[in-house]
Amino acid sequence: MAPDSVFDASPFHAGQPSRTGRFAKRDRVQTVGEYKAVYRYGFHATTDRFACYVLPTRRPHSRLGLSVSRKYGNARYRNRIKRLLREAFRRLRHEFPQAIDVVVVARRAARGTPLGLVAAELDTLVGEALSRRQRRRR
Repeated sequence: MAPDSVFDASPFHAGQPSRTGRFAKRDRVQTVGEYKAVYRYGFHATTDRFACYVLPTRRPHSRLGLSVSRKYGNARYRNRIKRLLREAFRRLRHEFPQAIDVVVVARRAARGTPLGLVAAELDTLVGEALSRRQRRRR
């Protein structure tokens, strides 16, 4: 198989999305403790579709955590919004001014939202949360 193949599972990608399209473990907020830290010490911003919690880290890259309740809908709807949020994060994470942990809570109003709008809203929410951090530091 050629090294530039779409299916090349090249090891550890430095700052670039994986060629396999997977969302690697290193890109996720994983443990309950990590989620609690982001909720407790992070800065948040909300819209009618999403609540976003952001916590700056010393890691070399940004990570994403997702929370989609069963109230949101059945598995089909929950998985769809998670796929959209992961893709939006993949596209935006290189534009963040620093490495951050982001936890996004999807709300019912997000059902049926297209990728472009999800990405724009995620970008706005992260920027708003980071600006709240700057205001608090003063």
